[in-house]
Amino acid sequence: MELNEAIKNRRSIRKFSNQSIDNSLIEKIIEAGHWAPSHCNTQAWRFIVVKNEQIKKEMVAAGGAPTIKYAPMGILVLYEDVSENLEYQDYIQSAAAAIQNMLLTAHSLGLGGCWICHLPPKKTLRKIFSIPKNFNPIAYVLLGYPVQPPAPAPRKLKTLELISYNQFNFNFKKTAQAKIKIKRFFKKIYYFLPNSVKKLIFPLINKFLIKKFTN
Repeated sequence: MELNEAIKNRRSIRKFSNQSIDNSLIEKIIEAGHWAPSHCNTQAWRFIVVKNEQIKKEMVAAGGAPTIKYAPMGILVLYEDVSENLEYQDYIQSAAAAIQNMLLTAHSLGLGGCWICHLPPKKTLRKIFSIPKNFNPIAYVLLGYPVQPPAPAPRKLKTLELISYNQFNFNFKKTAQAKIKIKRFFKKIYYFLPNSVKKLIFPLINKFLIKKFTN
């Protein structure tokens, strides 16, 4: 598959068949992530392959996205906290570059993937996976064979509308910051509620606050 084709046709997939993924394909996907750029060439990422159903259910019960338990597998991407650049958190950028490589490679191999940041608190993930403190969970990548081919998703703006030279000179609609701050506040509270309470209120959250996708 041509790179440009992979970039333009890849879509986030959340509905998968039950077909298992061969370990050789998983290794190819992670190898692609390993060849991504990283800050100061630290290459300090680690990848935990998650196939265990109980672990997936535990992640969801602790506040993770419900789609986690419906995907055949996932990959939790970690990065060692060796960066001195706290302002721009380049360790997160390094992990993100690896994730993009992984998603493009998965698409080229006929698999579907989805980049998930709706996860339990890092403290909880450390406990579930026995992650040492010097490694940070960054994101979780769902993987599986799509139930149906991904639908086209046109870009919201034309490329030229996204480009400005030397100064910020764009026409844009300002995001409602107050609404975002309220959502952040309640999400932070939700994350740290006991799992028993989360299970009780999750149906309401799922109905009114979680965005629904058809793919």
